Parts: sequence; structure tokens; C-alpha cells
Amino acid sequence: MEKSFGFVQDVCADLETGKITSIIVPGNSKLLNVFTSNNDITIPWQQIKCIGDEIILVEI
Repeated sequence: MEKSFGFVQDVCADLETGKITSIIVPGNSKLLNVFTSNNDITIPWQQIKCIGDEIILVEI
């Protein structure tokens, strides 16, 4: 199943290690909405499988 969530709006990082911990995209999906107060979707870095020039593949 494919679904487009839009462009990455922001990233969260661990400031001690400098590693990205999650990305944030706009959306209404209740499936991936983790600890956000608006409609943004927070996708944990562990769920990102591949990053290309124009697409990021995510396991849900």
C-alpha cells in the first residue's frame, strides 16, 4: 500500500549524539500520529527504510 504524506516539515534530533530521532510531516492520519497536538505526523527514525531524492520509504 502506498500513501503520500507530503513534504518533511521538521526533524527531531538527539542533541547529545547529533542523530535524527524522527521526522515530522503534515497529515491527518491517526495511525502514525504520535504525541502531537495538531495534525502533524511524527515518524520515528527506526521506521524509515530508504531515503531517495524525492521520496522517503517508511514501514508502518
